[in-house]
Amino acid sequence: MSFNVSRFMYYPFMKTNLKELKFPMSIKDKFKQSYDNLPYDPYIHNQTRQRRYGNYRLINLDHQKFSIYHTGNNKFKQNVSDSRGEERTFDLIEDPYHLFIHNFLTMAAQLTNINHPIQELSIDIHQVRQIVYPGINSHNSAEGIHQDGVNYIISACVLNRFNVSGGYSSVYDNDKKHIYSALLQEDELIFQDDTMLYHYVTPITYLGRDSFDPIGYRDLIGCDITIIN
Repeated sequence: MSFNVSRFMYYPFMKTNLKELKFPMSIKDKFKQSYDNLPYDPYIHNQTRQRRYGNYRLINLDHQKFSIYHTGNNKFKQNVSDSRGEERTFDLIEDPYHLFIHNFLTMAAQLTNINHPIQELSIDIHQVRQIVYPGINSHNSAEGIHQDGVNYIISACVLNRFNVSGGYSSVYDNDKKHIYSALLQEDELIFQDDTMLYHYVTPITYLGRDSFDPIGYRDLIGCDITIIN
């Protein structure tokens, strides 16, 4: 499938949304149901984050089509010098070849290829639910302004926001000077060059406006993209 991808303009990042990219929205709702079955992230001790993970290899076939192979690897290690550089083990995404995942990976690969022609990629997919309660927030960037140690990232594609406030995504240049911020709404995402820019997202807090439920959550999917050759 060909997505409506484009090149970077003034800075090597872009904020866009799934509809603008001509993503097949009909497959999104079924995938969203899988967020209700995520296990708690074992590296977050206050149960404010749930996560599944998948690692994929993608081979460029003709600039729009990519062969996609799920490696089955459940160990994740970032190329960074802080505590995130330690190897971590996560539960794998339940259906690694779900149509949503397949299309999301293809879209990420096309976004990468149009800005940096490639032959092969390794992509780490993170399916995350942040959870908040009255008086208890959830932080997805506890390490502060940072890079993920890869070539490109989709820092977050937001699929749900329920009973939460906050979660502003910010982009910084290589000197960590702020250049952009946005509160990502459902279906919005940021794609950026992780070698040239930094990123950060503020915590989310309980809002209690969407319902009387004493819980709120923000569902997202993100990916770390490493160019093999």
